[in-house]
Formats: sequence, structure tokens, C-alpha cells
Amino acid sequence: MRRLRLRTLLLMINAALVLLAVAALGAAEAHHLVLALGVAAFALLFGVLLARQLAGPVRALTTAAARIGRGDLETPMPRVPEGAGAEVATLAATMEEMRRRLFGLTGELRRRQAEAETILSGIAFGVFAVDRDRRVRYLNPQAAALLGIPVESALGRFCGDVLRPEGVGPEGERPCDERCPIVHARFRGIARATEHLTVTTAAGETRRTVVITSSQPTEDRQFQVLRDETETEATRRLRDTVLANISHEFKTPLAAQLASIELLRDRLPELESGAAGEAGGAAELVGSLERGTLRLTQLIDNLLESVRIEAGETGIRRRPVALDEVVEQAVELMSPLLGQRGQRLTVDLPYPLPAILGDAPRLTQVFVNLLANANKFAPEGSTIALRGAARPEGVALEVEDEGPGLPTAGGALFERFVRSAGEEPAESGMGLGLWIVKSIVERHGGRVEAESRRDRPGTRMRVVLPRAPGDIEARAAREVA
Repeated sequence: MRRLRLRTLLLMINAALVLLAVAALGAAEAHHLVLALGVAAFALLFGVLLARQLAGPVRALTTAAARIGRGDLETPMPRVPEGAGAEVATLAATMEEMRRRLFGLTGELRRRQAEAETILSGIAFGVFAVDRDRRVRYLNPQAAALLGIPVESALGRFCGDVLRPEGVGPEGERPCDERCPIVHARFRGIARATEHLTVTTAAGETRRTVVITSSQPTEDRQFQVLRDETETEATRRLRDTVLANISHEFKTPLAAQLASIELLRDRLPELESGAAGEAGGAAELVGSLERGTLRLTQLIDNLLESVRIEAGETGIRRRPVALDEVVEQAVELMSPLLGQRGQRLTVDLPYPLPAILGDAPRLTQVFVNLLANANKFAPEGSTIALRGAARPEGVALEVEDEGPGLPTAGGALFERFVRSAGEEPAESGMGLGLWIVKSIVERHGGRVEAESRRDRPGTRMRVVLPRAPGDIEARAAREVA
């Protein structure tokens, strides 16, 4: 700016000197010389004033340009006063138009950036971006939560140190060199890999299965999408386990039934001829078929009920139910299996039991599962007791056996697919029975409890169901009377 002012002044002085010389040479008389000097002085003064008039607007435009260079696009350009010259006015108008366009462009870029960040923050997947050196430059909250780290601590670090994938080589080398999807995407356009990451949480280090999808780099950024497959993988493993258990549990009774059917077919000629001694053997084979059929029926009922629960079909039909009839039906269904192991069942119920509102078939399934559980774990020839009592808060029914008692983690008994950690019988089931018992009882507004007997080995399973309203209970009592 100072150079501009100096050049302007020099230009004006030179112009004045030229005018002065011309006036001096052309003056024929002394008064002409005085007039020439006056004209030169006026020209010099006019030049100085003109330079000052031009320097002010130019200086203001220079200050505004520096302000725009620092990022201030909201302040408009200063007004150019009249008389500053058409060139200065044109320059000011051009700079103001550039400022407006830049302001609109940066506003649009900020809006799009905010929209992109909102989308990335709102999607269910984790997203992170790396530069050419695979250092993290962006991490959305979902990715940070998945990796168990703050966003700030990941920025600028090598992505392998942030993700911490498990090794795949003979010495546990990380896949960052040989199987990195980020590097492969730079040559293939898109790459996907399943990695097992070590994530540090408040509970300690956990292992998570993540599918990483990487795209080609755009300028200096390359984006990756993280999809957590931990629960999916656990569900897949659980599905395989359940299918294996179903195959095993169905195969055992079906094999016994097939053997009994083959023996019956071989003995059909003797049975048709009325050979002595064959009737007893046939009755035993029929009993085996009955037990196998009951076992399969129980497995199928539990599977169907578990599917209903998973599908959200948790509703039950609430009708007056006589619990003694429910218990009687469950005992009738389980008698063949109890007799197979020589177990004796004692039933001690007050008469009449208070009525309840519920779903009789599903309550029958509850006591079938409890009796089946006692049948599996109680020793052969032992006694299983089924008792009931009326309480102010409801009706309590207990199934007590002489088995080994509860395992140490008794609370896990009522979880799905949980089986005893100790020695189980050959027909151990799929770990659905007690989970279904708990689900049905809770849908009836009741609760189920499990405890080991204190005086001797054994387990006591207690079901408490709420009583029906007074008018329904009174009507049921009149029907019994």
C-alpha cells in the first residue's frame, strides 16, 4: 500500500514538473512565467488530492480482501465513494460479487457436510475413514461405540492399532499386511473381510466379529463400513447346536420305536396264531412305542412353544381353570415315562384347589416339563412328590425329587438352551423345558422358584399362580359342591 501511494505521488510530481517546464519554455514575458508556475502548483495540488482520494478506497478494499482471505465472508465489501474512479468502483463490485458467491458456496458446503454427518451418525453401522497411510481421519459414534474407544483417541492413529484384529498367521500376525480390505479395495474397487476384533470394555476385553466393507479412495479419504456380526454369529452357532440337539433327541426315541415296530412285525404270525407267551411281549413293545411317542410329543410341544415365544405370540386364553384337572392330565401323560424308570409319584393336593384364570393346555405343559425334569435327574426307583397349597397371594404347586440338587449357578436354569453342567442322563433334552415353564407361568402373572432340599439331596420346583377373582372362584366352588 505504501509503494502504491509513493508511486502515485511521484507520478503527480513528475507531471507537475513537466507542466512547469513547458510553461517556463513557452513564457515570453515574466507574467507568463508567473502564470505557468501557478498552473503547475495547481496541478501538483490536484494530483496530491486525487492520490489521497484514490488511496482511501484502495486501502479499504485491500483490508477487506485480507479479511476474506482469513475466512470472513459475512462482512460485505466497503462502499466506494463517488469520484474514486470507475476502475476502483468496478474492482469493488467484482470483489463483492466474488464474496457473495463464496459465501453461498461455503454455506452450501457446510449444509451438505452437516447432512452427511447426520446420516453417518444416524445409521446403524459403524463408519470410519482413513488417508493414504491408513490413518484414521473420521470415526462416527457407532464405530467408536463398537470399538469401545472415544472418537478423539482414534483420530490420527493407524487403523490396525485402533481395530486390533486378531492374528491369522502361524505366529499370530495381524491381517493388515496380507488381507487388509482397505488395501485390496484400492485395486479391486471394493473389498470385504470378516475380522475378529479385540474390544476393551468396562467388563474387560471381549471378542467381536465384524464385517468390514471398504470402498475405493476418494481424493485423500477412503471410507469403511463396520457391521457387527457378533450376535448373528452367536445365533448361528446356537442354531447349529439346537439342530444337533434336535437330531439327537429325535433320533433316540425314533430308533427305539423303529426297533419295537420291527419286533412287532416279526411276531405278527405268532400273535395271529394265538401263540402262548407272545401277548406279554407284545404289550411290552407297545409300551415302548407309547413312551417314545410321549417323548417325541413333549419335544415337539416345547419346540412349538419356543417358536411362539420368539415370534412374539405371548398371549394366553384366560378362562377358569381347575388346577387339579391340569395336574391329573400331566400325571397321566408322564406315567409311562415314570414307570419305565420305576419311579413312584405321590400327589398331595388340597381339595378343592382355588380356581385360577389361565390357559389349561399350557399349564399342563408346565407340569409335564417339571415332571419330565424330575424324571430325568432323579434316580431310578426314587419318589417324586407333587404337592399343592392355597395361599393368600395365590396357589402354590411343588414338584420335589430326590436327584442331585441344583447346580451352583441355579439362576441360569431358566434361561434358554441351558443344560446342566454336571452329569446328565442319556435323554438330556434341549434346555428348553424350564425356560418355557418360566415363560408360561410369568404370562399367567405368577412366578417359578427352584431350590435344593436342605435335609437331603433333591430339588424342589415351586410354581405360584394368582387366584381368580372372587366371583369366579365362588362359582367354581359351587360347581364342585
